Amino acid sequence: MLQSALVTLLLGAGFLSQPPPSYRVEVQPVADGAELITVFGRLQNPASGFQDLDVPLLTVLRDSLGSSDPANARLRDVWILTSTRPTPWQRVASALSFGFFRAGSKSHANRVPSPALDLASPYKSVYSDLFSDGLQVLEFDPLGAAIRSTTRTYRGNSSDYSKLQVFQALATLDNLERDPDTLSVLPDSQFREIYSRLSLSTHAFGGLVREQHLSKYYDKRTSQLQETRGHNWDLLRQRAELNGLIFEPLAIESGTPSEALLWIARSDLDGRAERRFDGQLLSLANPWTDDRLMHWTGYTQTRYFDSDNHAVPPGTPGARTEEMIPLALYNLDYPRVPLLLADFRDTLKPKRREMVSQGATSMVTGVFGLTRFGNPEFFAAEAFFSFYRGRHGAAMNRSARLQAYSEAREFLSVDSDLDPALKTELQRHLDHLALNPRENDVAHEANLAREQYATLLQWAESSRGAAKLERDRRKELEAYTKSPGARFFVDLGRIFTRGPHADPDQPNGVLHAQLDAYRRTAYYERFLDQILASGPAPDVVWDAEAISQSVSALGSSANAAPKAQHLISEVCARSTDANLRATCLRARQNPAIEAAAPTPVATLGP
Repeated sequence: MLQSALVTLLLGAGFLSQPPPSYRVEVQPVADGAELITVFGRLQNPASGFQDLDVPLLTVLRDSLGSSDPANARLRDVWILTSTRPTPWQRVASALSFGFFRAGSKSHANRVPSPALDLASPYKSVYSDLFSDGLQVLEFDPLGAAIRSTTRTYRGNSSDYSKLQVFQALATLDNLERDPDTLSVLPDSQFREIYSRLSLSTHAFGGLVREQHLSKYYDKRTSQLQETRGHNWDLLRQRAELNGLIFEPLAIESGTPSEALLWIARSDLDGRAERRFDGQLLSLANPWTDDRLMHWTGYTQTRYFDSDNHAVPPGTPGARTEEMIPLALYNLDYPRVPLLLADFRDTLKPKRREMVSQGATSMVTGVFGLTRFGNPEFFAAEAFFSFYRGRHGAAMNRSARLQAYSEAREFLSVDSDLDPALKTELQRHLDHLALNPRENDVAHEANLAREQYATLLQWAESSRGAAKLERDRRKELEAYTKSPGARFFVDLGRIFTRGPHADPDQPNGVLHAQLDAYRRTAYYERFLDQILASGPAPDVVWDAEAISQSVSALGSSANAAPKAQHLISEVCARSTDANLRATCLRARQNPAIEAAAPTPVATLGP
């Protein structure tokens, strides 16, 4: 059958061409030994005929103290440059309980952008969210339906917009090629930290996850993502073959496909009376009984095939043509089932799904005041309903739907393989899912990102940026040298003094030297934590020489803590390498290590 041959051909269609890399990483040195690491994307601007635009998308401030050694580098603020403060009209529209529309687009952003995340203190966002939630429940909800629905809608749209931008940044990092050039600029450990912290920022208590668990979280999340994509790929392909449709996966460059298109061949419509259709999990109306396809005037694509059903260029002698009609666009990252994002025959179908879901939430929580924690019966009923509908393929996870939509936006803005007319049609369908008044269109986001990056560079190289960096360094040193209780009272006093005084024109050399020593100690402790968590014999899984260097560095550190003593003892007890064990024993002779050790080390055996 034609569709069987085309499935095989289309599976490889996205991998045949090799355009220039869609993403690149650039380092810009700024004041006082810090760097701005920026991920640039090669976006396709629909307003200018899909011409390439080099757009800064994500920037991270790395405080390296002027050194190239990753052991003393500290990641600080993260800026998502496509994210911006809303306009006054966007703020007003985002408070309307049933305002499911895009309230225009912001044209210019001339202020220094706000960081999306503080990597040095990720827990702050957790506490601020808890305070905001408590204020909503205790102060605003009792004031009546009008105040309750308005404030909850405003906060919900604000949260959804932040998540949308984070999900787009994660899609950028997912597609960033980890080649030697990229790794030399952004080492794997730092990449994992940025990715994991951004992903965890979309969870209520994600900021409380400890740093030593980030690498394990990254491995778990990426493996789950690959498993979900593979599952949805097979599921959608099987359903397409069962119904005589054509499945085409879509990917950026040579990456794993995150989106997929379903097509139908016009020539197959001639025998549609004999076709059967099982629409389970596809969320589509039966195309074989749809008379609109027989007289289809929308977008079509002509492809050429030889006698063996191999795709050939136009004009090949003996080639035959097939007219293809697109049916739907799906996201392959949604849990359990592919998520329908665009239905070419029913443009408003995905939008109605979102409007019904969000409208029901606004009605129940905003108007009637029913919440999960305030009404246990409602919570139980909602959980059961979501579980039941989810098991039958319904898209009940709002955050996952938002992530699927953001990934599709990112894909269409970067991909250069699709036909421009098809991209325009897909973008038109996706625009119907833009229900958040704070959201800007892709063309304006590119301009905003460029303007905000220029402003950010000016700020980072100015005395204001240097002063903030110096204050952050002083706070970091206090975290190493002061107890949590002492830091609490110091932070309380800063409410009135506006933080520690820092003169950017006279950097504190002693402070930098102390920070360098403490950072190196913390770096090697994190490394030993990671290798001990990888298995019972760390020198089997990891390079024994690298472990020995970390142990020696801790052994010579003047800042060794009880944790260092414990880590060295654990490495010594688990190691099967005689040289590594000897290094551990020598490291324990460090006076700081001996002072931290409560008891002598146990006999380690031969």
